[in-house]
Amino acid sequence: MAASTRAKYRFLIVALLIAQLGAAREEKSDRPELWFPVGERLTYKVYWGIFPVAETKVTNHLFEEEDGEEKRILLAIQVVTKSYALLDTIYPVDDFIESVVDPVTFKPLRFTKRLSEGRYRLNEVTLFNHNDRIAHWKHLVKNDTKDFAIEDDTRDLMSFMYFMRSQKFAPNTNYHYRVMADEKLYDLFVHTKNIVQLNLSKFGPAKCLYIEPEAKFQGLFVRTGTLQVWISRDARCLCAKAVAKAPIIGSVKLLLDKVEGPGNDSWVKNGRASAAGGRKSGGTQHAD
Repeated sequence: MAASTRAKYRFLIVALLIAQLGAAREEKSDRPELWFPVGERLTYKVYWGIFPVAETKVTNHLFEEEDGEEKRILLAIQVVTKSYALLDTIYPVDDFIESVVDPVTFKPLRFTKRLSEGRYRLNEVTLFNHNDRIAHWKHLVKNDTKDFAIEDDTRDLMSFMYFMRSQKFAPNTNYHYRVMADEKLYDLFVHTKNIVQLNLSKFGPAKCLYIEPEAKFQGLFVRTGTLQVWISRDARCLCAKAVAKAPIIGSVKLLLDKVEGPGNDSWVKNGRASAAGGRKSGGTQHAD
C-alpha cells in the first residue's frame, strides 16, 4: 500500500507541475520584468477519488543572495504539499520542492527536493553550471553525488513550467520539449486540444485550453494512464484543474482553490470572497 500511495503522490506532483503550462501573458511584472506576477500564491485542493486528501501551495518570490562580495536578486519557485488529518493517520505527506532561478536568463541555478511520504524520505539538490553545461546532483541523505551533461537551455521541471507561461500554445497542436528530472534529461510531449469553458465553484466560468501531456519521471510512465490539464485562457494562464488516472493509483484530481498576491483581477477577488457553492453557467463543464 505504501508503494502505491507514494506513486500516487509522485504522479500528483508531475501532474501539478505539468499543469503550470499556459499561454503568453500580456501584462509584465516589475524588477525584473517577468511574464507572471511575482508574489503570486496559488492554493490547490487535492482529491483521491472523491475524498480531499491534501493541499498544495505553489508560490514564487524574489530574494537576495550573496555571490562572492556582491549580492544578486534571484527568484524562488516553490511547491509545498501537505496531507490532511484524514490521511496523516495512515500516510502523512509533507513535500517541498524549490527551483531557484536567475530572473534575467530564467535558467535554474539550484533545484531542491525534500519529500516525506509515509516512511519514505528524499532530500536532494541539483546545482546547474550553464557555462560548462554540467549539473551536479547530490543526495543529502545517502551522500551520493553525480555529474551529468545538460544542454544550453536545460531547466528543471518547475522553472521550465514557469518559462512556458511566456509561450503561446495553439489549440490542436503537438509540442516536444526536453527537461531535467531525476538526474537525467527527459522528453516531454504536450498535446493541446480544444478550448472549453470550465465552471469552477469558487471562480465561476473560465475559458480554458485543454491539454494532455506525456512524460516519464521517477520511473512513472504517464503514458500508462491519462493526464488531463485545463489552463485558463487569459493573462494569468493558471492551471484551473488537473486529473491524473492510472492503474493502481486510481484518480487524483487537483482543483484551484485560492489565488492570492498581486493584482485585482477576478481570480484574486473571487479567491478572497471564497463564495460557497458554484456559480451557474450554461454550456460549461463543471470542474468538481
